[in-house]
Amino acid sequence: MRTDIVNGMIDSKRGHLIARLASSLLIGCAGAGLFVALRLPLPWFLGALTATLAAAVANVPFQAPVRIGVVLRAVLGVAIGAAFTPELLSRGVPMLLSLFGLIPYLVVLIGGGYWFFTRRALLDPMTAFFAAVPGGLSDMVLIAEEMGGDARAVTLIQLSRNVLVVFALPLYLQYHDGFEVARQAFAAKSHLSDLTPESAAELLSLGFAGVLLGRKLGIVGAAIVGPMILSGVLHVSGATTAAMPFEIMTPTQVLLGILLGAQFRGLTWLEFRTTLTSGLVFACALLILTPLMSALVARVTGFSPTLTLMAYAPGGQAEINILAFSLHVDVAFVALHHLARLALVMLTAQAMVRWWKVQRR
Repeated sequence: MRTDIVNGMIDSKRGHLIARLASSLLIGCAGAGLFVALRLPLPWFLGALTATLAAAVANVPFQAPVRIGVVLRAVLGVAIGAAFTPELLSRGVPMLLSLFGLIPYLVVLIGGGYWFFTRRALLDPMTAFFAAVPGGLSDMVLIAEEMGGDARAVTLIQLSRNVLVVFALPLYLQYHDGFEVARQAFAAKSHLSDLTPESAAELLSLGFAGVLLGRKLGIVGAAIVGPMILSGVLHVSGATTAAMPFEIMTPTQVLLGILLGAQFRGLTWLEFRTTLTSGLVFACALLILTPLMSALVARVTGFSPTLTLMAYAPGGQAEINILAFSLHVDVAFVALHHLARLALVMLTAQAMVRWWKVQRR
């Protein structure tokens, strides 16, 4: 009798979980469909993000499919790596100049953010630093918590920056630069019908092996960076030409939008008035600084201002790469800059942690 009761409770919980997962998918798909109908930029990702974020803030009961996050990032990593070609290596000095430009850009960005969050938002130095560092959200939160900072504040500020940038950038490109971002959502270089069994096996192997390699080497963001590097190396060498089809990339964008929007669950009015507002003010400052810096880099290197803007955009690596992929711009160029930025911010964070530990002795 007791076994029947326990089994019944398990079945009930399982059914409840499935219903909440289905709710998140319905919310995300409805948002994506609305953005498509309104011809808004990056509809699959931003539509799902908008609807899920609104549902999370309104405390609508749903469960984001967090367990497939690794799979989604691996798919995106393989797709980005497929854009790497030998031509990327031939850019030489201009490419190096553009990459080195990230150093002064990050110094100003992190220094300005630290000043703002300590002097204006009145955060403690530890929390202020990790809130100002643009990238590696989960790693910044974990390190901040380990060092005694406010992990929740770092999370909200990093999320607010990421969300504002991924909304503002496609809108700017569509209405200022004339990019048909909405129409590009249906453009594709590869379809499921083009995929052979051999190509499918190659893509699966790249994703699986890339994640394992990234974790083995302890790479930050292993789920996306590992497959990206492995796919990029093999595509540059000509060992494979397999490309991720549109029919897989589209649901990947929707699901990534759902996962990002769901992170705002539990947001309180006090957090909105204080922490989140500070994050949005900082993000607005970045939206002024970044175009200026990217325009300077474009003038010095000869690359297009749109390309350098996307390369320097202080949004999440996955989200900015989705935009680059959707627009069919130079995905490899953009991805390489965001990999370099991630490496620089992690080195900076680790150096600061060591310095703080020495100061505490």
